[in-house]
Amino acid sequence: MSSLSRLLPALGLSLLLLPGCYSRSDMKTEEGTATKTPSDVPPTEVPGAVPVRTPEPATEAATTQPLQAVNVFLEVSGSMEGFMPKTGASGENTKFQQHVAQFLSEVNRTSAARQKLFYRIKERPYKDSYQAISGTVRSGIQQPAKSTDIPSVLDTLMTNYYQPGTVSVLISDFIYSPKNAGAIPYIKTDITDALTRSGAKSDMAVSVYGYTSDFRGTYYPALVASGKKTNCCDTEIPYYIWVVGPASAVRQFDAALLEQQPAKQAHFGVTYPQPGYSVLNKFQNKGSWYYGDAGASKRNADTYRVISVSEASAQQPVEFVVGLNLQGLPSQYRDVAYLKQNLKLQGVDTDAKLLDVFAATDQNRASSGPESKYTHFAKVRLTKAPKAARPLVLRLQDQRPAWVAQWTTKNDATPAPKTFALSSLLDGLEAQGGAEKKPIFEVPLTLQPAE
Repeated sequence: MSSLSRLLPALGLSLLLLPGCYSRSDMKTEEGTATKTPSDVPPTEVPGAVPVRTPEPATEAATTQPLQAVNVFLEVSGSMEGFMPKTGASGENTKFQQHVAQFLSEVNRTSAARQKLFYRIKERPYKDSYQAISGTVRSGIQQPAKSTDIPSVLDTLMTNYYQPGTVSVLISDFIYSPKNAGAIPYIKTDITDALTRSGAKSDMAVSVYGYTSDFRGTYYPALVASGKKTNCCDTEIPYYIWVVGPASAVRQFDAALLEQQPAKQAHFGVTYPQPGYSVLNKFQNKGSWYYGDAGASKRNADTYRVISVSEASAQQPVEFVVGLNLQGLPSQYRDVAYLKQNLKLQGVDTDAKLLDVFAATDQNRASSGPESKYTHFAKVRLTKAPKAARPLVLRLQDQRPAWVAQWTTKNDATPAPKTFALSSLLDGLEAQGGAEKKPIFEVPLTLQPAE
């Protein structure tokens, strides 16, 4: 048995331009033929002075309307047998079996999608039932595939299953294993080409969730020359769930079925509505300043965006806190360590600096003040009063999470909780979104002198 994605070196780089090991135009299944579906229509771009991810309107209909369909694909090649060993006399199972069986059940029962379809990926996807695919996870792979190929699978998902309101969910170890090391530099290119070969989708997004599980079976390293390992393993091995589809559908599926699960995360092209935010004038504030918004004294403190500074100096600095409601973002972007590193403050003609970013406490949430509405806070300090109204922007940069590098290896001959060339795989996802990396969100403020 070979692990996922064995490449044929004799075919050379030119083969990368071919559609893969099976047809893209017609997907044969054991129950019939799935016809090719039309591409999704690209969304209209929202103009703006600073390029940002185009968010979906945060309307109630957009958040409550079920997805049209969820297509779940489970890889059943030889490299996956150790995650799904055949049930022994002791009845023991792996973390993968427990987790994936529960996940499949949740997908099957969810009201977040109108239609749920299940497939086994061997040399090509085969349509399956929920009962059959759940049985495979619980009882083991009966007839494992010799090999499957990541670019061909992704190409097929984009060509045959990419539709508005639909996501494809791929469960695999994502071991990309060329037989010769000369193909390794092209992993990123292979992934990008596979995602765009059937036509670029401007709204395409992918969410990656990483897990580890005990593994009982034959271990196939990515580089064939390293040789397989039997009776493995003494360490846990990674596996992944990739969610592929239009950005709004991926975001909706993530929130409904994956956000509550503990997992490593990385998101590519997913868009999020601008978070709720406001300046808070009675929360850890210092110095001489007040709300400069029109009619500020006549309304609740939940949409204040203008800071009027009466006086500021090194001896008497101004400090104010911006409340941010990040509840609608994935946990990756709500993590305080990530925010401290990637939330940036940009201003014009000001020495304003971001002092700190911190999460709400139980005391904050129980408060009767406006701070109870927010999950996170950003504290800003300045020592020079503005001479005129000037923009100030808090912007969350989208950066590759640190776990990706930690889980990546260039040589997986020795089993470990790492995946061969994982960074290169995700480089391919990132490249399809274009050269410019857009912020997750930005919230504009205004600094102005007091009247």
